This record gives sequence, C-alpha cells and structure tokens, in this order.
Amino acid sequence: MSTVRLTQITDLHLGATKDEILGGVTTYDSFLSVLRASETQGHGDNLLLLTGDLASDSQPGAYRLLNKVLDDNGKKAVWLPGNHDHFKTMQDNLRDYPFTPVLILGGWGILLLDSSKPDGPGGHFSDEELARAEAGLAQLAGKPVLVAMHHSPVAVNSTWLDRQRIDNQQKLYAMLLAHGQVKAVITGHVHQHHDSLWHDIPVYSSPSSCVQFEQYSHDFALSDNPPGYRWIELHEDGSVQTGVEFLQDFTQRCDVDCVGY
Repeated sequence: MSTVRLTQITDLHLGATKDEILGGVTTYDSFLSVLRASETQGHGDNLLLLTGDLASDSQPGAYRLLNKVLDDNGKKAVWLPGNHDHFKTMQDNLRDYPFTPVLILGGWGILLLDSSKPDGPGGHFSDEELARAEAGLAQLAGKPVLVAMHHSPVAVNSTWLDRQRIDNQQKLYAMLLAHGQVKAVITGHVHQHHDSLWHDIPVYSSPSSCVQFEQYSHDFALSDNPPGYRWIELHEDGSVQTGVEFLQDFTQRCDVDCVGY
C-alpha cells in the first residue's frame, strides 16, 4: 500500500464566463494559476479534491467551464457542494466528473459530505445527509478515513464566520467518534488557512483559490493574502501529513465588497 496524495482546491467562485471577478480577482485566472502552481510544486498528479463554492452563484456555465478545464488538463477530481453551489446543477454540468461521495484509495477511505443548506451561508447536515454519512462510514469500516466538507465544524475565531459553522456538528461528531478511524477533516468556506482540533480530530481549513478573508476579524474583511491550495498525504500507517501553499508573485487588490458569505 502506497501513500495517497491529494490536492485540495476550494472556493473557486467561477462564473459562467472567464471574466468573473471577486474581490478584485479574476477567479478563472486565479484557479488556473493555482493549478499550475500545484503542478510546478510537485503535486500535479494528485487527485484533486474540490471542496465547494465551485461557482459564484450556481451558474450552469461555471460548472461547464470547470469541467472543460479539468478535462483539458487531464485531471482526476472529486467534488462536493458549498453554499454558493446547487447540487443538481453540478451533477448535470460536471459531466465528466460524477459525484462520488465515498472513495477507497489504497488502504484509505475518503468521505465527501454536503454541509450546505438552502438559502443561507451557514452549515447544516440534513437528516438525509447524516444517514448517508453513517452508511459511508459503515462502508469504510476498518479503514483510516479522511472526511471532507465545505463548512467548518469548529470556530476559526472570526466572529462573523463562526456564526456560519455547522450548527448541528455534534451529530456528525458522534458518528465519527463511533467509527474510530477518522484521522482528519478538511474544509473550505473560511477562505483562510486554519488548523484546529474538533475534540480529538484534526480539522484543516484551507485558503481559497481566489480571495482570502482576514483572520480573527469581527466583521467581514478581505485579506491581502494570495490564492492558495492544500496538499495532503495519507500514509499507510494511518497518519496524515498536510500543508498549505500560497501563490508567489500574485497581485490582487481587495477593494471590492463581497456579499453573501
């Protein structure tokens, strides 16, 4: 059994065309820059794990654009929805990348969960999603597991963002604890690098491929940090090694308001 290598890219906020701008950043260009950086930094062959807010506002054209970029670049990828996404629209337009909620890679299992809820930016697990989570964990019995979701189950110490963390996270935690083999959780949504513990489970939140939010802020604010991504290595002994990379020599301006997060 060899090491499983993943690259997490999150919060792309693509538009239906290549000129979508968020916070002064053209999101298509920044996503391509992150892809290229991951390749030059030795992560180009990794499975891509896209953890939500792939579109800026659920546009079908955004998912078609993403499908084309991934296919043209020969990428293997899995995805899950965020609060700016629409699951059925994703399924219909990411035609070469069907939704795969449970993966077995080497000796590892990966569980992809939907923490989004209709008509709101916050996180919540529906009863149906909790049932799917329980079934997925049963399928992965005996394997070390990495869990991926969009929203954070823990506070990141930014007042406005912490209001949006998963409101019923304790129900999922009880399942993960009972499984006994969950080694880490990775999330998006917070547009920043934040590592923490959910009781005894490590939680790794990752920067966006476009704009970043100011850390430790009371109200919404953008940071001047550049786009980034996370690399993840799942080792055969059940340990997880991970780190975040930010783009070098990337100029962005943070003078455009963002709403709806």
